[in-house]
Order: sequence, then C-alpha cells, then structure tokens
Amino acid sequence: MERMDNLKNVAEELFIRKQHRRKQLAAMPWPEKVKAIVQMQRMVYPIVKDRNKRACIWKIADD
Repeated sequence: MERMDNLKNVAEELFIRKQHRRKQLAAMPWPEKVKAIVQMQRMVYPIVKDRNKRACIWKIADD
C-alpha cells in the first residue's frame, strides 16, 4: 500500500509541475514562443524530412 501512496504523490507532483510549466509558457512573449517553435523544428526536422516534404525550419531574424 505504501508504494501506491508514493506513486500517487509522484503523479500529483508531476501534474502540478506540468500546470506550472504551461503557465510559464503561456506567459512568454510571442517572440520567445516563436523561438521555441523554431527550436522544436530543428530537433524534429532530421526525423520527419523524408516522410513529410513540407517539413521545414522557419527562418527568423535571430536565427
């Protein structure tokens, strides 16, 4: 029973952290959000480029 209680506590903590992260992301200014998207594109592009011909990395001024 102790393991289940510990698992519940861990799950609750993860949920709280996820909510906090979402609030942080929502509060970011638009330019920072775009930079985050471009960073994700850089990470994913090598994986999806052969499957998706429309895959690209946006070119932005701070690039």
